[in-house]
Amino acid sequence: MLDAVRCLVAGGISSRSMPVDFPAWARVYAFCRHWRGNELTAEFHDRLRENVRKREGREAEPSSGIIDAQSVKAAAPVPAASRGYGGGRQAGGSTT
Repeated sequence: MLDAVRCLVAGGISSRSMPVDFPAWARVYAFCRHWRGNELTAEFHDRLRENVRKREGREAEPSSGIIDAQSVKAAAPVPAASRGYGGGRQAGGSTT
């Protein structure tokens, strides 16, 4: 079942287009909805990331992150003086 959900999420395919060697699409879809509704997908991802990092001898949590975007929306608490303006897409936020 986990492989079927992973195939569905990673492949970006519709539930009804699942390969025949997986369980029925309705069952896989129900699992996906349940996991997404209870935020279990994010928890699985976080636990997997922690395990991989520990196995590699690194800290469980990353110390930094990278956002690959030209213009990132700024949160409400970010002071206006430190915000930029993405003119090409006319999006306010922090420009990089």
